[in-house]
Amino acid sequence: MSVIGLDLGTSGVRAVAFSADGDVHGAASAALTLRRDGTGRVELEAGEIITAAEDVVRRAAAQAAGAGDPVQAIGFSVLGEAVVPIDEAGAPVARVAVSMDTRGTAAAAAVGEILGDGRFTAITGQPLHGMFSLFKIMAGDTGWTDAAGYRCIGDLLAERWSGVAAIDLGQAARTGMLDVDSGEWSAEILRAAAVSAPWVRAERLPVPVASGSVIGVVREEAADALGVAPGTPLVAGTHDQAAAFLGAGGEPGVRSVIALGSSDCLTVGSRVRPHGLDATGFASYRVDEELWVTLAGTAAGGWALEWLAGLLGRDVGDVFGRLAETPPALLVLPYLAGSGTLDNDPSARGTIHGLTLDTTVPELARAVVEAAGFEFHKIIAALRAHDVEVSDLHVTGAGADNAAALDARAAAAGASLTPVARDASARGAAMLALRGIGGDPAALRVEPAGATRAGADSDGAYADWYTGQRAAYVALYEATRSLNPHLTSRPQPHQKENMT
Repeated sequence: MSVIGLDLGTSGVRAVAFSADGDVHGAASAALTLRRDGTGRVELEAGEIITAAEDVVRRAAAQAAGAGDPVQAIGFSVLGEAVVPIDEAGAPVARVAVSMDTRGTAAAAAVGEILGDGRFTAITGQPLHGMFSLFKIMAGDTGWTDAAGYRCIGDLLAERWSGVAAIDLGQAARTGMLDVDSGEWSAEILRAAAVSAPWVRAERLPVPVASGSVIGVVREEAADALGVAPGTPLVAGTHDQAAAFLGAGGEPGVRSVIALGSSDCLTVGSRVRPHGLDATGFASYRVDEELWVTLAGTAAGGWALEWLAGLLGRDVGDVFGRLAETPPALLVLPYLAGSGTLDNDPSARGTIHGLTLDTTVPELARAVVEAAGFEFHKIIAALRAHDVEVSDLHVTGAGADNAAALDARAAAAGASLTPVARDASARGAAMLALRGIGGDPAALRVEPAGATRAGADSDGAYADWYTGQRAAYVALYEATRSLNPHLTSRPQPHQKENMT
């Protein structure tokens, strides 16, 4: 018996078929094209996602069947906040608005004015921010106001393949519309949204269900496209960060997880909802009856690496495969898509401070990598100040493969980081799929893939330097934040008065 974990990401999709004892029996990937129009719209083509998802599932399923272990269930790991309007037949009628799309900024402010300070977070467990699906829907772009419904990517695919419109609790929380305590759509949030966006209604949304529950089964007409048998269960997965937490061995009070991907995210587990976080910018939501997760991170992690490599006209592996051996006298604020969790400032901008004529590419590359470590140090300190314990840190994602970069991150964070194998999100989705059909997901737990990278304070080599750099990192943001509103507005040419 094998199960597929389908990892739906911003830059691509990946399906991995795991046997019940944890072996990989098949895997396939496909890239996606992120579209930016220069006005804050950041989108994916829904049709491209559907084609890619069906292709990778079909290829992974064929490999599993060829190994004599046909697929018995499919689970989902889903990129957060991405949402698309659909028609009566369930077909997308516009592009998918992804997390860093800024069209929802004004709508978020409007809802905040109606609900009052802190109420949005008290209900949803999420900070008030324009990234969430609700606010993109409220923006009312063409095709959105008269849509028959709204779907995130996991539920879009599950409904297409099974005919059942259901969304897992984690992904539902990331829409900004879920009451995370009750597990139902919040009437209070929807009323506040309807003041300016009457098209936002509960009947246009899928039904929230716990992760690990069977949503439905693959219909005859979808079976050929997926390469699985009709009747194969589709199991509610979870938001990709919670999936990575499960797949990387996360466990409340035992192990926390850092995922290094398009964005960098620290995920901490608990048995109950943490309290006292309303004014912090942290996000918490329930996965099922036994697990809550709290998230913190930066919007641009891997994207910052790709940005620098693209600017230099080189590959990411080339630029970040040769880092300066010693800490550079540079500081980078990696806020290329807004600031990190604690500030949640969409107007924040990236900053490089300390450049000279002698600055080298390896120094700049190391400074970009160190920025993630400084951000994690700030986040960990804030979590602990609010009595949220950060346990031993497992690190997953593409960034965990580069030992030198992981060393630099650990040194900057002052924390020990243990890399684990890739595909943690797909593995977490597969664990939920296996649980959904009555199997034991324990066999899919991942083991460390490399040696623990110790933080700088463990051997004292650059401990004093990094202590100063962490303080300077915070001070740099405070010193430059007043400039951000000016830089978020586009310059307009002066209109000369017509003197004729």
